Amino acid sequence: MKVGVIAGSPVDTQMGVEVLNVRGIETYAYPAAKAAREQTEFQMQSSEVRTNRIQRLIQSAQSDGMNAMMIYCNSLSSTVDMEMLSRKLGIKIVTPLMAYACYAKQYQVLSVLAGNNQGLAGIERAILQSNLSCTVVGASLLPMVVEIEAQTLPEQIVEKFHLMSLFEFFESAGAEAFILGCTHFPYIRRVLDEKVRIPILDPADKMYELLVND
Repeated sequence: MKVGVIAGSPVDTQMGVEVLNVRGIETYAYPAAKAAREQTEFQMQSSEVRTNRIQRLIQSAQSDGMNAMMIYCNSLSSTVDMEMLSRKLGIKIVTPLMAYACYAKQYQVLSVLAGNNQGLAGIERAILQSNLSCTVVGASLLPMVVEIEAQTLPEQIVEKFHLMSLFEFFESAGAEAFILGCTHFPYIRRVLDEKVRIPILDPADKMYELLVND
């Protein structure tokens, strides 16, 4: 299997490549934008512009011999109809939203930290489409994405953005688990694992399962 990874910037695209490479899958990068803020600006363009750009990236990947695609970006998955492109181009496409639909069947209250509000809205929609009785408590934090791309130390990021106070809020709202709602955020996972009491859900494992299983 050869998989093309599309994400919002070169940084998170490479993160997606590494997720699959360590699992033994031949993987290639196809970033949709040059940086995180440019990605957010791209997502504010018309649906036609967004869809056409992603379609061209997928077609380029197909020309390179890719036989499946992983969209390693929550907000991109939320603002482009990937199911339509999968049918149109005849290629398997896996997104983080598919993982969240699975999580929704396991929990009644989920907390989410996303990279931007487009991503947060898409995550909530995917969860509620799978389990309408699930409550989603969420926030978004694009400046943290920028810090991650600048390779600021995870400990400094957690302190700078007062993330433990945010987790106290999530827990006070009854959250049973926390979703890493941006594919940049596994960068701080080690620090969170040491401090957070509720389960932390990273969609990467579920996306891998969906890729390799029919």
